[in-house]
Amino acid sequence: MNSLGTRIRELRLKKGLTQIELAKGIITPSMVSQIESDRARPSYKVLVAIANRLDAPLEQLIKGVTLELEASSKYKLAMGMVRAREYGAAILLFENLLETAVHRIPKENLLLELALCHLGAGDVLEAEQLLNQLYQITSYGQDQHLLAVVLLNQGKVAELKHNLPIALFYMDRAWEELQKAQEIDDDLQVKILMQQASLQEQSGKVEDAAKNYERALLLSQCNSEDRGSIYLRLAEVYNRHKNYEKAEEYASKALVLLEEQANEDRKQDLQHRLIMLHRGSVDWKLIIQELLTIAETYTRRGQKQKSGEVYADVGLICLENGELDQASSYAEKAKATLSETDPTMGKVNRVLAFVNFYRNNEKKGKEYLENALKLYEQHGKVAELEEITILSCRYLTDKGEHQEAYERLERFHKYLIGQLERRGIVL
Repeated sequence: MNSLGTRIRELRLKKGLTQIELAKGIITPSMVSQIESDRARPSYKVLVAIANRLDAPLEQLIKGVTLELEASSKYKLAMGMVRAREYGAAILLFENLLETAVHRIPKENLLLELALCHLGAGDVLEAEQLLNQLYQITSYGQDQHLLAVVLLNQGKVAELKHNLPIALFYMDRAWEELQKAQEIDDDLQVKILMQQASLQEQSGKVEDAAKNYERALLLSQCNSEDRGSIYLRLAEVYNRHKNYEKAEEYASKALVLLEEQANEDRKQDLQHRLIMLHRGSVDWKLIIQELLTIAETYTRRGQKQKSGEVYADVGLICLENGELDQASSYAEKAKATLSETDPTMGKVNRVLAFVNFYRNNEKKGKEYLENALKLYEQHGKVAELEEITILSCRYLTDKGEHQEAYERLERFHKYLIGQLERRGIVL
């Protein structure tokens, strides 16, 4: 007995339609993919529209098909909880469905959704075990699309474990497997390219990152919010590469799309990052006013981590402009809202280190500096690590402490060598 998704796929292929052609004017191609893999159920209205597009009577579409409404409704409930980020409750439902052998929801789909729930909940080891199990199943099958999804998420796990070379390896594999699929999902291509670009950016491969962001834009059929996000990432990449003309071009495009976005959270985030990109060309006091407005918005919404990230940037700008009291005050505000292991705490410790150095509190300054260096090393923030190393060496040289400046440069050099060796590069 066929599942509904299998029946729709059979009739679509028989008629010679792609998922995009079947979806046009009814639902998204991504939703067609989910329906055909039995990860989603169409409503009655959608089912009728699909039957008409396939030139198949509704009776033919559902004849001999098991709808398994109990398992289906449980699956839908679990997926709804995923969308609401209620991962704990969703995990229980998916585990229950895996234990029940009578329904026809594919085991691979349940394992994938369960792994993604653990990933969303921050249970990296559990997610890794499930993805490894799923890889063993899919690597011997014919579903290259599912294998690509598994590899993509294995790459995300590797990134969370701060193993960028392995993460990039998984992204390359995901791309290769997806190209073997009978029908290539553009949405998945974009996700892989975006993840590749992000990893390349973190690894210092700025030109490669920019190319992949641009490839993602060409393939992307995403909404203005997502395109704005890609434009902004491109602006950041070119800004770091000192190609200010390109950075300005993409930042401007992002700003235009920003005005069209309905998601206020995303809008605030993009505004924050755009402000930081342009802080060198605008009055710093105006920049701080804009950032504080964003921080207050986050605070009203109860988004303490986001407000902490903004306060950290305010503290940095105050430090860059010699306002030590304000720099210290905003850094402490950020510190109060962020966990000690949050990557942004590297910036907070950097601000507090140099505030104390300029106040001639060497002991306290070195404590904060050491905390910043450890966090940047822990999270693989190479660019930030280089910047703070250079600043601290200049400070130490001005103080006549040449030996310590040399030792800090040597530490950074050893860290870089270690990073290269992890990528298989031996100098």
